[in-house]
Amino acid sequence: MERLENFEKALKEVVEGYDELGKELEQLRNDGKMKTTKFRELLGKKLVYSMIITIFKRHNLIEN
Repeated sequence: MERLENFEKALKEVVEGYDELGKELEQLRNDGKMKTTKFRELLGKKLVYSMIITIFKRHNLIEN
């Protein structure tokens, strides 16, 4: 049971992190900072989270 709870926490962290990264990236875009190191790092992290979410969706672990 503990393993399932840990999985649920990790999944929630990824989904929430993905949303937060989107907000941060949007702010940087609005500020014209699309070529900064921070922007590129956040974009890379968002892509990783996107891949994780896609895998979870493929296995019907989260809703589309």
